[in-house]
Amino acid sequence: MRRYMLSSLAILAAMTGGVMAQTGQKIQIATCTNSGCTCRVSNLTLEEVAATAPVVIEDGAEDKTLVRTPDGKLGWSAMAPADLDLLYGGQGSCPLELFDEMTPQDGNWQIRAGATDASACPMLGAFIGAPPMSSAVRQINWGGSFHPDKLMAESAGMVRWSSTGRRSWRGVLADEAMSSSDGATAASVIWTLTLVSPTEVQGNSVFDYSISSNAGDAAVNAILGGLQCKTQTPFVARLVE
Repeated sequence: MRRYMLSSLAILAAMTGGVMAQTGQKIQIATCTNSGCTCRVSNLTLEEVAATAPVVIEDGAEDKTLVRTPDGKLGWSAMAPADLDLLYGGQGSCPLELFDEMTPQDGNWQIRAGATDASACPMLGAFIGAPPMSSAVRQINWGGSFHPDKLMAESAGMVRWSSTGRRSWRGVLADEAMSSSDGATAASVIWTLTLVSPTEVQGNSVFDYSISSNAGDAAVNAILGGLQCKTQTPFVARLVE
């Protein structure tokens, strides 16, 4: 997974994109060499940067510049872009340029699922499942925008999708709850997907089941505690040749 994150970061750095705060305020990024910096802004949110780049989103980040230094490291700076350019050997000028919105590339895509983490599901144990599995390769024409229904066509119409950012989605496949005088049960299946580069989408599937009793019996509650279950299955979709 770290290799995939670094790959995503390399694309982000190469395109010298930036981030945008949840409030809509755009954040600057400066890609610096030993002879100055290039400064741009983008439409990524802070959450999307946190998911794709190995950098801590510190307090006040929306008012700072995300700097990629000549050695490839990322960090935040309160310096003005022109001052950063001067610091890294430039002439003290770093005009901001707008970064184009990232979209997935048309072509053949394949989904590969990872091992399921069931550490929060006592009845199943820590990890379950066979080695990672892959879906069939499928031709996708994205139409210039990222939407999960294009990638997960088999579930189209079965999932309630809501946008959580310009490149991220949350899908509710199931969300059921029942309650009575005896207790309550709830079960849900939630998918999250994020476009991290034009050729890669990272996702996660979370199954959550809970059951409770109003009886107040310690033995019954202990048994029900062992029936609580939450599993997480990561997956990644990539453009393939």
